[in-house]
Amino acid sequence: MAERIRAERHREVLRADLDRFEAGQALWGGAEEDGAAGDAVCDAVRAAVAAALTDKQREVVEACFFEGLSQGEVARRLGIAQQVVQKRLYGAPRGGKLVGGAMQRLRAALAGLAPGVGS
Repeated sequence: MAERIRAERHREVLRADLDRFEAGQALWGGAEEDGAAGDAVCDAVRAAVAAALTDKQREVVEACFFEGLSQGEVARRLGIAQQVVQKRLYGAPRGGKLVGGAMQRLRAALAGLAPGVGS
């Protein structure tokens, strides 16, 4: 139990309030990006979350990555099963293909932006 509390305390999360986000700040709480490249990445991630995701996917992504909640905590907050949170984030196999999934959509929206972004 103590290890879990320590692990949660050190979890890096995206900043929760993007409306108050200043261009000079890093998008991730503990990571610092420098220069125009960092600003471009932050802007691209914010734009991709806003434009590429459905409302339900955006709700789960913001809770998991901006607020740092676990999938179980998100499920309890939204009144859905944890498996639904998992599927909204990572998709579900149907007919031999992976369907849906916020992470897949974000990767596609961010493809080609910069090395390491969207992969």
